[in-house]
Amino acid sequence: MVSPPPQYLYQSSLQVGQITDLQQGFQDLSVTPGLSSTPSLSPSFKEVTRPISTPTPPRKTPKNESGPSVLRVQTEGHASALRKILCLDGGGVRGLASLMILKHLMDRLESQRGGRLEPWQEFDMIAGTSTGGLIAIMLGRLRMTVDECIETYKTLSRRIFSPVHSKANIAGRALTKLKAEGKFESEPLEQVVKEICRDRGLSEAELLKDNSDDAPKVFVCAAQGINSDAVVIRSYKSGDGEYDDLYQICKIWEAARATSAASTFFPPIQIGYQKYVDGALRYNNPIEKADQESRALWPKEERLIVSVGTGSAPGPNVLASNIADLAKTLAKIVTDTEDENKRFMKRNKEMAENNLLFRFNVLQGLADVELSEWEAIGEIMAHTGTYMRSPDTTRFFDKCAEMMKQSGQRLGYIAGEGR
Repeated sequence: MVSPPPQYLYQSSLQVGQITDLQQGFQDLSVTPGLSSTPSLSPSFKEVTRPISTPTPPRKTPKNESGPSVLRVQTEGHASALRKILCLDGGGVRGLASLMILKHLMDRLESQRGGRLEPWQEFDMIAGTSTGGLIAIMLGRLRMTVDECIETYKTLSRRIFSPVHSKANIAGRALTKLKAEGKFESEPLEQVVKEICRDRGLSEAELLKDNSDDAPKVFVCAAQGINSDAVVIRSYKSGDGEYDDLYQICKIWEAARATSAASTFFPPIQIGYQKYVDGALRYNNPIEKADQESRALWPKEERLIVSVGTGSAPGPNVLASNIADLAKTLAKIVTDTEDENKRFMKRNKEMAENNLLFRFNVLQGLADVELSEWEAIGEIMAHTGTYMRSPDTTRFFDKCAEMMKQSGQRLGYIAGEGR
């Protein structure tokens, strides 16, 4: 067993006083009985800084543009500069929590480094599933600021989660969740994404594909059926040619719909000759797919992965007393992302030990917020704020920001990267 270095600090999403030994490391955690916690590890590194260039505004994607290859820049303690990967879980309206966490992280990074960059300028890859995929598209492909995404997401949640069926018939609504193709109209979601495209100076028919020099890699997870493996819809061309037909034809709004087409919320979408639903049943936490994609693109380069959740679901011991509870319970169990995170952490202990793997998630307070409960935005903000203000979480944010600062500015953004 690999022993953690003495400066180990793990972060869990527990409240203050529930962590018994911050020096105990990855293998031996002690938390309050009955609560679930997932560690993220963060040893210290020597500080290395690099100059920050002035951010450029979003622009329309050039049609046939390629750029020069990027020369890798040495950073102290690493063979090369790090590729930074952002992973965003699905979670319906709780996606607001992940945006608040990301904003706090970018604020801490700005404070440490002395200059502001947005996620599309900072991360080499941005990945998401379901509403996390929608956020990934807004942040990465549409180059929105985190503040813009937060305001848009608040408005978007109310517009897209307006139920088609009456709230009066509880049994009918439960059966709808279990049997129907979707209880919400898909048109509002499509219209919101098209409006954002127009606001960014893009066509409604703009492809997710982005060949511009300074573009981050963006992908979202969807599926061709409930029992199928995840389909990766990319803004970039894959090295092995997988799903390159989608890369050539998929529009931004179609990618947003495909990754958000949860069977209990929105109907499937057809792109080309295939119907797609969201990938949440298999990859609601896209960290595994992001690991695979980034390894394929940069097999010899170190990577720093930042994974952001949308709040934990209760364990499977929550029993359903009726059909309505059953639908709710199933939805919560399949969208619990912490188990996937634990498995990934165990398989990638070396990344965690080298401070290359961070996980942020509000594990208390959001479990009872339904994925479509847009009225709970205030509650989501309150619980997320409490999580971010805890001393342990504050130290973890600072450690992550420190590591991101040391890794330097995204190289593709500095020099332009041919595709």
